[in-house]
Amino acid sequence: MVRVLSAGPELAFRSGDVVAPARTHPLVAAAPPCPMTAAAPRERADRWPRREDLFAIAYYLAAAAVLAWAGYAAWRIGVVLAGGAVQQVGVRSCRRGDASRCVNATFDRIALYVVLGQASFFVTTALAAAVTGGERSPLILPFLGSYFVAVSVVGDRVATRGLLAATAFGAAVLALLPDAVAGPELPALQRGVLTVVSVLGVGALLAPAHAETRRKRDQVARARAEMVSDALSRAQGLEQVGAKVAHELKNPLTGVKALVQLGLRSPAEAASHERLEVVDREVTRMQEIIQNYLSFNRPLQSVNPRQVALGPLVSDTMLVLSARADEARVRLYARGDASLEADPRRLKEALLNLVANAIEATPAGGEVVVEARELSGDEVELVVRDTGRGMPPETLRRIGTPFFTTRDDGTGLGVVLARAVIVQHGGTLRYESEPGSGTKVLVTLPRAAKRSGDVARAAGG
Repeated sequence: MVRVLSAGPELAFRSGDVVAPARTHPLVAAAPPCPMTAAAPRERADRWPRREDLFAIAYYLAAAAVLAWAGYAAWRIGVVLAGGAVQQVGVRSCRRGDASRCVNATFDRIALYVVLGQASFFVTTALAAAVTGGERSPLILPFLGSYFVAVSVVGDRVATRGLLAATAFGAAVLALLPDAVAGPELPALQRGVLTVVSVLGVGALLAPAHAETRRKRDQVARARAEMVSDALSRAQGLEQVGAKVAHELKNPLTGVKALVQLGLRSPAEAASHERLEVVDREVTRMQEIIQNYLSFNRPLQSVNPRQVALGPLVSDTMLVLSARADEARVRLYARGDASLEADPRRLKEALLNLVANAIEATPAGGEVVVEARELSGDEVELVVRDTGRGMPPETLRRIGTPFFTTRDDGTGLGVVLARAVIVQHGGTLRYESEPGSGTKVLVTLPRAAKRSGDVARAAGG
């Protein structure tokens, strides 16, 4: 399996996990998902009629006038007008719904509420067609409009397919209506006029739906922007607190470590040396965790690129990690060479993290190979290959996310820091791994240093 790590860190949560906001957002406070009928802030939502409402009202009045001209029974005309009134009530009720509560709803849930919102439209247009000729009625065209409204808003979804099936069933019912229910056929002249009115009516009836859709979309966009701003503010506050705590812990830990080392050098404490060595190791590990956290939490330092030969840089990295490799009984090999413009200090920092992870993942007797090579074009590549246990797909999908680690004593920040450095240089980081087949890490870097603006755009993209 192959994974290319993106420019920025993702949260180390499985798909489907929900991160609760630190402060409950006023527009999404403890409510069922997407309650479209929940009362929205009044503002001007109750104003009626709006301009788009006048189109629908004009359509029903025009249809009633043509039916009266054709000599239709008053009760049939009343059914058509009553349907128009019910639709206006439904539109006004929809406007009172607070779409910003849908900000965390799934799209299928939103689609369901949109389809349910078309219920009054569906029923009233079906009744209007039923009492004005059934399947022969020119008013059957608006009856088909409820499906097109829903599908134009949310697309092809399970809910809209259900509405399409209901529309087909309704059309079949209209075709089977007896003449006593459907009413007499309209004279040719009135039928032609009503057909024109009906065609225009489709647009007239869609106008309020489309206008309300735009308003609801704006509500959701505003709610999302507020939630993002709130989450960002909260995250920045937590970062400041975390950095402050880490800084405050550094000095006491340094003092503890100094006292422990004094005890290790004192013959009088010989009986406690074994326990003091454990304390020394644990304090060192705590210092590493704090240092990694501070490196992750602070903004990236500026890059000072210069011409760098990767061969010597890889060799230096191997030398630094040789003691750790010897302790783990893992062989280290450096191969190849290439040159590029980069910040050697930052690049070495990234390579140290990647090679250290490879050593940790490799059992005794295994090996870690780091190869530098030039690629065709304007790129060079660093490959870190180990003979370790490899990673299953679920682990590979989460590699490089902050604080995700498979080691008991790991922090999950090493790959994050390495990726940040590589992206800052305009490069990419890719993992290839299969269980039992080891892991290969491929770092691709441009031969020429990227301008800061180019790197920022790459990270943002």
